[in-house]
Amino acid sequence: MESIKGISLHYYKYSESSVIAKIFTENYGLQSYIIKGIRNKNSKNKLSYLHPLNIVSLEISVNKNKGLPFVKEIRSEHNLSSTYSDMQKKFVCMFISEVLMRVLMEKETDKKLYNFSEKTILYLNKTEELNKNFVLVFLLKLTEFLGFHPNKDFSNKDYFDLESGEFTSHPPYYNIRGENKKYLSALLQNESVDIPYKNRKKLIVSLQKYFSLHHYNIEKLKSYEVIESLRT
Repeated sequence: MESIKGISLHYYKYSESSVIAKIFTENYGLQSYIIKGIRNKNSKNKLSYLHPLNIVSLEISVNKNKGLPFVKEIRSEHNLSSTYSDMQKKFVCMFISEVLMRVLMEKETDKKLYNFSEKTILYLNKTEELNKNFVLVFLLKLTEFLGFHPNKDFSNKDYFDLESGEFTSHPPYYNIRGENKKYLSALLQNESVDIPYKNRKKLIVSLQKYFSLHHYNIEKLKSYEVIESLRT
């Protein structure tokens, strides 16, 4: 038996009463675990522990046949009721969990990214008024951990090159330009800059392309409704 901490990202039905859960663990990266009986009527609603981005403690039993490990016990580490009762926050959780599912490598430990993710979740739960730029800020900060954070050499250049991650005076094939480029520059300096809804929406789409060009495909996310939840 081993005790571990992690962040619930997703789960799949495994049998009538069991699931396979995808957990971003603090010490072992993204892991898959079998949780038996969690779908039973007498499981005291433990399936709610697997809400997107819930922070959990797990008691793990390793399968001797080298299959997926089993979860013997699961508990919530924090009361994240604010995150799940607020519809806007709920959509943000769905979006972030789906992004993490796309960018994390199975069984690759990244404690810095884990700590950043946990800190983001706790802030999301605590804040009373969600920054309208929250998703944009999260994506930009995430690029720091993945190795392609935008170069901050703004210097009045007219374009942001989505392939090189640099601001440039010449129009590259994939780019952010015009007022959206100006808002991106401002956002990199001030997380609370006022950005109109239409521009936030376009910037989210552009950043999804930015991730894809750097080999992390986060385009066509099922949780894309988060963009509509940010409407003013």
